[in-house]
Parts: sequence; structure tokens; C-alpha cells
Amino acid sequence: MNILEEIQNCPVEWKELGEVCSVKKGKQLNKNLLTEDGLYPAYNGGQTYSGRTNDYNVEANTIIVSQGGASAGFVNFVDTKFWANAHCYYILPDETRVNNRFVYHFVKMNQKYLMDFQHGAGIPALKADKLSKLLLPIPPLEIQEKIVQILDKFTDYVTELTSELTSELTSRKKQYSYYRDKLLSFEDEVYQVEWKTLGEVAKFNYGYTDKAKDIGDVRFIRITDIDENGYLKPYDKKYIALTEASRSYLVKYGDLLMARTGATFGKTLFIDTDETSAYASFLIKITPSEKLNSRYYWHFSKSELYWKQANNLVSKAGQPQFNANSLKNVKIPVPSLEIQSRIVQVLDNFDTVCNDLNIGLPKEIELRQKQYEYFREKLLTFVAEGEYTESRVE
Repeated sequence: MNILEEIQNCPVEWKELGEVCSVKKGKQLNKNLLTEDGLYPAYNGGQTYSGRTNDYNVEANTIIVSQGGASAGFVNFVDTKFWANAHCYYILPDETRVNNRFVYHFVKMNQKYLMDFQHGAGIPALKADKLSKLLLPIPPLEIQEKIVQILDKFTDYVTELTSELTSELTSRKKQYSYYRDKLLSFEDEVYQVEWKTLGEVAKFNYGYTDKAKDIGDVRFIRITDIDENGYLKPYDKKYIALTEASRSYLVKYGDLLMARTGATFGKTLFIDTDETSAYASFLIKITPSEKLNSRYYWHFSKSELYWKQANNLVSKAGQPQFNANSLKNVKIPVPSLEIQSRIVQVLDNFDTVCNDLNIGLPKEIELRQKQYEYFREKLLTFVAEGEYTESRVE
């Protein structure tokens, strides 16, 4: 008899969570007691711990639920001793009746339900009774343990997969950084290279001033639209009207835009889309001369050599400012266009691998997570009479 058949034929009792578990609230921890190298994590109202401390008030292997903040209702399982802060509920099951991990998987399945009950005009919060009155199906402990074994295998696999793929991505990024900095330093003097200031081989134009809107004629690219890899984010798009004035600020595939202010100053965007777009005033358009390959410069703008100069040239009085007068002084190695093209081919190969992993990693993890959620629904969805719902695992 397989597990689904066992579930179909086993008796199921329904109880409120508070009847078989104690739902407790954490205790406020003085911020002065948080340290970077503390022995134990401190959980409050977020989706992960808010800091570390040298004391704990809850034992390891405990279910927690965020009580306050935007994540109120978020469910987690902490496998180390920890400090539960004032915006953190923790659940202590009566293990003579319910398996700890069984309760976790069931409450996690109802996370959206709990988060939908956030209340309060100020900081959102979850009332304790919404948690304690949650109806919990209770099959025999033996069945609970079998269900837990299956679901834990899925969660372990997702964790392992995340670790492996993240490690692979980190490794490839390090390789890319190493070869990029090596190739662009020209330390070996294998190729003839001229050192030019960027002002000698490029022109600069500041962006257009307008108010970004949810709808409009053309996309309006802002400094917040540059992702960590120097590409255009595909989401959270804003728009402006296409007018005679804004038409002068349209960009095309292969154009370069640089953030000139704020925490992202110096970050350079390579336009890799044909979507009609204009660029905003906190961006500078860099137009290379015929001596400079735009893709070659984009790779250079991510190099250690570039960032050393950018950090020295930026104005740090108040908000960082890296305007055209500073940017034009950046020194760049300019070999022949043929050599630039060969360097671009090498670095583009690394960039493609990193991007494919960066895209593939979340998709693979999302797929495995959906598999876990599918089987969780199958294994934890009972009807009140104690029968399994009419569904089949394909």
C-alpha cells in the first residue's frame, strides 16, 4: 500500500492548532545586544533573522511565524537555538499528538492564508488567534512521520540544489572577473595599446527630465533599472510620452548608459533590447568614437581598473556625484579594434555562461519548489470525514 492509499484509509482528526500546540510570542531584545558575530540568530518580523546575539530564548528545531511588518504571517523553521523577538511567534507542538515537522509543513502550506490576515493601519500584524485557530488535520503519528519523510526530501533537495547552483555561479563569476581584469590590464604588453582618457574617445550626454508613469509611449530608463550585471531589468517598467523633446533621448541596441549619482554611481548599462526607450536625467549616455568598441568599454566598466578610478574621481560630498567632468578623466586601454573584438568574444562567452546560470538557477529552484508544493498539497489535504481528497499524483 503506497502512502496515498494509506492516507485515504486512515482516520483523521481535526483540531485547532492551539489545541495541540502552544503558540508563544517572543520577547523584545535590546538592539545593543545585537552583534555581527553573535552565537545565535535573532528573529523578529522579517523573512530571515535580523541580527545575531549571544543569548537565546528558544531551542533549536522550532516553527516560527512573523507577527509584525510586511512579512507578517511568513512561516519559517529554525534548526538552531535562537532569540525570538517581540514580532515573532513560535510554535511548540505536543509531540505525543503531532509531529513537529508535520505541523511545519501544514502551517507553511497555509502561509498565504495567514499573510492575508495582516491588520493594522500602521505596521501590519497577525493576530495570535488567526494562528491558534487554524484547523489542523491529525492523522496517526505513523502517517505523519511518513508524510514528513517525503516532504523533507523535497525541501532538502531544493536546499542542496540552491547551494550547488549558487556555488557554480559564484565560480563562473570569479573566472569572468579574473580573465576580464587580466585581459584589460595589458600587463604582459603582448598587444600594442594606447592609453586614452575616456573624454578622448567618447562623447557624453545627460538624460531627459520627466515624471515616470505607469503608462506611456516609450519606456523611461532610470538608474534603478540597471541590474547587478549591467543589463536592463525586464520588470517594474515606467513610461513617458514620446514628444519632440523626448525623441532626442531615445536609445538603441548597443548604446551605453551610466548612472551618475547615488549608490549605483559608475554602473554602466549595455542596452540589449530593441524596445523603444528614452533615458532619464540621472543617466549619462556614453557614445564611443570609431576607435572604441562599445561592448569592449562595457566590459572595461566592470573591471577593477575602472572602479579604482571611479572611486577616486567621484565627488563624495553628500550624495555621490560622478558626472561627465569626472567620467572623462577615466583612463582606458585602447588596442586596435581587432584586438578589442577578440577580447569581447572571450569575455562575452563568460558573460553568457554567468547569465544563463543566473536565469536558469532561479527557474530550476522554482520548478523544484513547485514540485514540493504540489506533493505537499496532495499529502496534507484531507476532508473533515478523514478521507483523502479525490486527486491523484500523476
